[in-house]
Amino acid sequence: MKQFDGFKSEERGKKFPMLPAGTYVAAIKNVKIDGAEPDQQLVLRLDIIEGEWAGYYTKRYENDNGKAGFEQKYQAKYKGDFRIQIPNPENSRRNHPEWDLRTFNNSMFCIEKSNPGFKWDWDEKKLKGKTVGINVREGKYNGTPYTQIGRLEVADDVRRGIIETMRPKEDRGQPQQAEAEDRGFTPVETDELPF
Repeated sequence: MKQFDGFKSEERGKKFPMLPAGTYVAAIKNVKIDGAEPDQQLVLRLDIIEGEWAGYYTKRYENDNGKAGFEQKYQAKYKGDFRIQIPNPENSRRNHPEWDLRTFNNSMFCIEKSNPGFKWDWDEKKLKGKTVGINVREGKYNGTPYTQIGRLEVADDVRRGIIETMRPKEDRGQPQQAEAEDRGFTPVETDELPF
């Protein structure tokens, strides 16, 4: 190989730990309605506010976007967003409107119970700054593990430790070996190089 200018042996970026599956107390940092009717979602931007993982989502976002010592060429997504489908009977793309309604109702119940005196009054801006519990579950995509917010919980139930962590999600991607075989590659089962 011919030597080229600009070579410097260095780590690509600071590695950031994966948030363990479990329950946490979080604050709603921001709120927005995303999408167009009839397929709209209420998006809650959350971050953990108690315990050793406090501030996790903000720190990870800053790390992923180059503010922790390295530059990125793309804008990474904030991983603490939780999307709630806004129920709408006119949304023909949704197969389970009753699921959307139950999820929305339960989410508002958890926010109300986590914030004594607060009552949902259809003004999403009033959700900003409220406390709520979150249930973070594991998942895999093409064999790569990740965690995501699976549902909201009542903050005091999280503090008391009476909420079980959600079951892991099934792998949403194709197994990597099957994917390689589908593209005409033969998986190598040896430690030796194939040439």
